[in-house]
Amino acid sequence: MKESNTVERIRHVLQKCRAEKLPELALSGSYSRQSAYFSRSLLWKTVAFQITGQLEDLNLRMLRECRKDYETLKSELMVPWHELAKDHEFYCDLNVECDLSDSFGKKLKISRMRIEHHPLSTPKTPKMTDIQTLESLIADVDRLFPQFPEYFIENKENKRQLIEVLYIWWKLNGDQYLQGLHEIAGIIFVVLKTESISKTTFQNADRRTSLILELMDSKYIRHDLFSMFHAMTESLIDLYYDETSLLQESIKFDLKLRLVDKYQYHLLKNKLRIESSIWLIRYLRLLLIREIGLEYSFDLWDKLVAFSYTQHPEKLDLSLLLPYIIILLLSLIKPRLIISDYGEALYLLLHYPIDDRNKSHLPSSAILVNEDAGSPTEESTFTYIQENHQSKNSGSYAFVGSNNNDHELLQLDISQITKDAITLYRMSDQDLSILGARIIELYSGLSNEENKEGVLSANPIKIQSYPLGDMLKRSTSWTKKSSSSGKNTNNTSHCNQRRDFDRTRLELRLRNKVSQALKK
Repeated sequence: MKESNTVERIRHVLQKCRAEKLPELALSGSYSRQSAYFSRSLLWKTVAFQITGQLEDLNLRMLRECRKDYETLKSELMVPWHELAKDHEFYCDLNVECDLSDSFGKKLKISRMRIEHHPLSTPKTPKMTDIQTLESLIADVDRLFPQFPEYFIENKENKRQLIEVLYIWWKLNGDQYLQGLHEIAGIIFVVLKTESISKTTFQNADRRTSLILELMDSKYIRHDLFSMFHAMTESLIDLYYDETSLLQESIKFDLKLRLVDKYQYHLLKNKLRIESSIWLIRYLRLLLIREIGLEYSFDLWDKLVAFSYTQHPEKLDLSLLLPYIIILLLSLIKPRLIISDYGEALYLLLHYPIDDRNKSHLPSSAILVNEDAGSPTEESTFTYIQENHQSKNSGSYAFVGSNNNDHELLQLDISQITKDAITLYRMSDQDLSILGARIIELYSGLSNEENKEGVLSANPIKIQSYPLGDMLKRSTSWTKKSSSSGKNTNNTSHCNQRRDFDRTRLELRLRNKVSQALKK
């Protein structure tokens, strides 16, 4: 029944629309998860395999070639399951099924010619042995997506297929296994598996149905996963998995942030002294999977995949909008970051307060306050302050309150966020500093102003309804480092503003302790 429904949805879409038009429709919102005939697997495969045409003349040439390539690679780069301990759940005897005849050699040569332009095809000396890499992959996949154990933790066959694909990818890459890539591969696998179809359940299918069955054939999940995973990670590895490139991308991100939000830039860079590369590494490498959770990630990736196609149909680059989306996500928690110290801010950045029923969180507006003097460390004692300091002006997110308290977590409107990210992406530097700054203000609910004396302020755009709104206003302004001519005046101003900030934190801490005492 489920497979028949998938066939009917895809048939309906491809009879009315050419496949190459789907990315544009996905960006506009007319082809999305809310659509009755939406197929995420169709959208992603259309982009990854450059599928064109309507159902009558559907072009699956690239898809077929990639599947042939994987068959050859699977025969040549066999996973050493037999080298595992005999009591291991994935151990099996060596069973060479491939044809080692001359004809196989010719097929292998032809297939190698097809993939010789793969950036990953250049052989390198592996830094890990085959069995070490296999064991690392097994350990990672064994605990993949614990919030959805039915995908991998409780499904041995799914795990085996994913491990095989990652192992063959590593053999082609010939380099150190890159931690975290299994999460990206896992998401792609889930999308493919969810809408895969077994051809054996459809007898005497007509030509149109046969094309759909070929496109979604469950027999080729690993083949399609390998090709899509390579296509999706190619740009990510070049930009984010090399230390030098990652540092360059962090600097570029800082420059973009400074253009659209000087206050946020100086808050993180100069006041809190948090280097972007410390927290950006996970945001960038894992495409925000850890920050926004799986449910939001599926919707976000729909947009990233579609936007990449509209910019460069021949190359799948999911990194194009990523810096701008991260800036918008930062803006949503800006009011919380303003009243945070180093430890609190870093915790917020690494535990983004998203509302996701499948993701464990701290209470919504909990703020970690370091009870120790000096810089926070892992051993420091923290106090949770359960106050609401979040602006509610943006239309791109909403808040969800707990039944028992006022804790609030962010709910994201992925469609609106990606639209705004696309707007920022298309702006010049000058427009970013003016028009982009206005967008950021709407997300944070705070102004982003600088007066003639160089004082940056971030005051609420409109009067806040919560009791501590005046405290937030007092704590959202300080003076940037000034010239020597105005040294005394600015230093005095800075000290006064710093005292305001410290006083705010002290008042919050005292308020929390009083509240706890009254409950006893």
